[in-house]
Amino acid sequence: MARKGIATEETSRGPTMRDVAKAAGVSSATVSYVLNNLNKVTPEVDAHVRKVAREMGYSRNSAARALKTGRHNVIGCIVPTLASPVFPEIVQAVQRRAEELGYATFVIDSGEGPKREAQAIQSLAKHGVDGAVALLASRPPLADLPQFPIVAIDQPVPGLDSVRADHRTGGRLMAEHVIALGHKRVGLVSGELDLLSSRERHEGFMDAARGKLEICWDVEVSLIPTLPREAVEAIRRRDVTMIACVNDVVAIGVLSALRDNGIAVPGEVSVFGFDDMVWSHWPLIDLTTIRQPLAELGRDAVELLVERLTDPERPQRDIVLPVSLVERGSTRRL
Repeated sequence: MARKGIATEETSRGPTMRDVAKAAGVSSATVSYVLNNLNKVTPEVDAHVRKVAREMGYSRNSAARALKTGRHNVIGCIVPTLASPVFPEIVQAVQRRAEELGYATFVIDSGEGPKREAQAIQSLAKHGVDGAVALLASRPPLADLPQFPIVAIDQPVPGLDSVRADHRTGGRLMAEHVIALGHKRVGLVSGELDLLSSRERHEGFMDAARGKLEICWDVEVSLIPTLPREAVEAIRRRDVTMIACVNDVVAIGVLSALRDNGIAVPGEVSVFGFDDMVWSHWPLIDLTTIRQPLAELGRDAVELLVERLTDPERPQRDIVLPVSLVERGSTRRL
């Protein structure tokens, strides 16, 4: 059975993509965009190309394509951990969009650290994937990467296509909302600032807070819900009316610590997160947060990868997706 996949040249038994492009008066890349449902052309061009392809009897044969091009319509997806409530939403979006475009997905939980990430990338190379999308905590040199396309999710890597949320704007929106609610004394639970996303969120917040908010303490934590002693001790001081957190997972840890210490949320202290992960709207959490478009990150990463496979010479792209405020019950106006 023929398997849906990325359109490329076929055998001499029938018309090729190049033949369709010539008959339709468009480029081969345009034909590939249409036949792979990438929504990169106008509806009129899409309809015209499909009509010409039908009339010419053009069909795609995945077995012939694999023999000719060495592709197998399999892409890799690397994430630091599937235990996080954030990353699975991205992975699911990757798998759905890849399937729509005719690709199977091979997912690797890489663990943390550059060495583990490098091992994950090499594992994908050994399995013969056509390309990969990857959430990378490190920024590996291009020379260390295998010779297949990789799209970086969440942080740009020199030489690679990338897609990420606008973390700096998200930090600014967070600070502006804290100010609008009338808070003055704020505690920060920041992420590891060697991670670009954490650093940009922190910088965006601090830029907007300058001269308007008193940052009473700023504790850096790893991206896990169990808070270090320093953070718990800061919370117990009860010297702030708002705690702004680097992400929703950390914010849930803060909510738990506040409740364990008999501090009412949002009556005594408000809590602000970042991500809008699936748990954040649950009634027991009800977290005010900055929404980053997790599903869109996954979908756009796959589309960038298929574009790169279709047109290897196109310019490198870095897509920055907008974020938005989601106000819920964990914050209050003073």
